[in-house]
Amino acid sequence: MSPIGEKHEYVKRTLGYLLEAYMREFGIRFYGRGGFTLEEPGYASGTPDESYCIGSNKETPDIVIEIIVTSGTINRKELFKPKKVPEVWFWKSDQIKIFRLNAVGEYKEVNRSGFLPNLDPTLLLKYIAHPDQYDAIA
Repeated sequence: MSPIGEKHEYVKRTLGYLLEAYMREFGIRFYGRGGFTLEEPGYASGTPDESYCIGSNKETPDIVIEIIVTSGTINRKELFKPKKVPEVWFWKSDQIKIFRLNAVGEYKEVNRSGFLPNLDPTLLLKYIAHPDQYDAIA
């Protein structure tokens, strides 16, 4: 496992701040769960960079977020399948990709979050790229 760098943490925090500001603005109840290890006996575990429960606090978060700066693949979503995490979000190379768990237990890429359907991921990217984190969130 490689060390976590400043860019990784900056993107993670900025995206988290933006999501939290959005959910507060629109009265969406959320519970930040952070980056704890999600384990299911007999399977490899996954530790997201950030995670959220939407509506109520649950054992398994509704959204997990992975920030990939230098290496890694989107195959990391397979680590969250055993816990049936509904959505896995990836930020990589100034792109956000959202994968939603379907009825047959496979992750399929979607354009928008099922939990935040009115939130445009391209708008998030614009603010993540803003040169000043404070102004991006304000």
